[in-house]
Amino acid sequence: MTIAEAIDNEGVAVLSKNRISAVLCSTDLARSQEFYEHKVGLTLSPETIPNHLLFEGADGTTVLVYGRPSPNQADHTQVRFWSSDVERDVAELAARGVVFEDYDFPALKTVDHVATTAGIGRSAWFKDPDGNTLALFAPE
Repeated sequence: MTIAEAIDNEGVAVLSKNRISAVLCSTDLARSQEFYEHKVGLTLSPETIPNHLLFEGADGTTVLVYGRPSPNQADHTQVRFWSSDVERDVAELAARGVVFEDYDFPALKTVDHVATTAGIGRSAWFKDPDGNTLALFAPE
């Protein structure tokens, strides 16, 4: 389908009306299921199919984790969870056993696992068992 074919009669991109899902890979789906259900607190969807885990978020959003033999190769944030209180969410996830990343770079430094970026917001990062980088984010 071309971009022109994806535009409906009102000039709106058809895909803007579709659900969006973040997609991650895992070398061990049982371990991933345990992490996302019991540490992150997501609910496994009844739409889950073999070799995939589909977790439900708010407003129809989802995180899809699929099995593959090779590990994650990405070194960037792959999923962002929006938060109204990053510090509260960090404390709750840490109490469930989630380990947060700490950074000390010239342009980004975490304090108690949280980075504050002027004009943007507050963020905290953690990894799932496969090394996928996840973030909490509260806009300024």
